[in-house]
Amino acid sequence: MSLLLAAGVQAELSHINQIADFTQTDITDTGSGNGQQFRAPVAVSNSLVTMSGNDKQLEMISLLASSSYMNTSLVNGTGTTGVLRGVNKIASEMFGGYTLLEYQGWRKHPKKYSNGNKLPDLDRLKSAISSRSSAWLNVGWYRYHRQKNEYRRTGGHWVTLVGFDEDRLVIHDPAPRAGSSFANEFVEFEVIEDGLLVGDKAGLPVEARGYLKLGNGFHIKRGADFAILDGVVFFAL
Repeated sequence: MSLLLAAGVQAELSHINQIADFTQTDITDTGSGNGQQFRAPVAVSNSLVTMSGNDKQLEMISLLASSSYMNTSLVNGTGTTGVLRGVNKIASEMFGGYTLLEYQGWRKHPKKYSNGNKLPDLDRLKSAISSRSSAWLNVGWYRYHRQKNEYRRTGGHWVTLVGFDEDRLVIHDPAPRAGSSFANEFVEFEVIEDGLLVGDKAGLPVEARGYLKLGNGFHIKRGADFAILDGVVFFAL
């Protein structure tokens, strides 16, 4: 562990003002759909432009969204497999490789990027960000059925993890509902104790116990009752 990470809470805030915070709907390129489904390419590019020193973020977003990288859909956005394949390709080209590219969560993804853990590891999230490492959070939108104690997934979102502050995740959210100017979002969370995550995606249903429910500080999409951390992509050079 580096001296920065060993230093404690303040170390986890040392990069929050350095990592980019791009708003997805600022993308107006032809064929982009005004960036409405570009949340994953934007979230990943926030980290990579900072790590690489490349200031051409719009070009990077367009490249990541293309069919040769994440293959982002203008209807359904970007799946976990697309994110992993896109990061693998662009990191190999930009940095000549990497030491870690791993997914934790319940969503379907290539086995070579998995350690078999379906629950995002909170301890790893606390120390995931440095000048040479990043993490991107896949958040699910859920409607809650109290009688069945079920959380039904209705959609999802990608955000950039930029730090950790005692009991809050610090993120950069590409959605316009989070605002159009730079902002560090300090997000409270709680660990779900019971229930079931259900929906139409491969990997569901799954026991909800142990997953993180995001609360104050997170901009929940209209129509959803809860935002739940479905998975995390960890990356390091």
